[in-house]
Amino acid sequence: MPQPQRLPSIIPIVERPACPKCKAPMMLVSIELAGPGIDLQKFDCAICNSVLESFAPYEDPMKSRGLGRWLQGDLHPPK
Repeated sequence: MPQPQRLPSIIPIVERPACPKCKAPMMLVSIELAGPGIDLQKFDCAICNSVLESFAPYEDPMKSRGLGRWLQGDLHPPK
């Protein structure tokens, strides 16, 4: 059986907040650019239909340190 693997640190993990009304885990429904370096995350509650919006910082993947490691990895064009 394959062993679980840890996600690379360059993949953002979005925390699922508890619904402010019923405390059930909310589902992420969209991520929009709110400004330079800031995302607007929208969550919905499947139990009470509550909506929560929050701002979260992000790192541009094309400027991240992980990109250099990925480009130097085993992925190469065909010869």
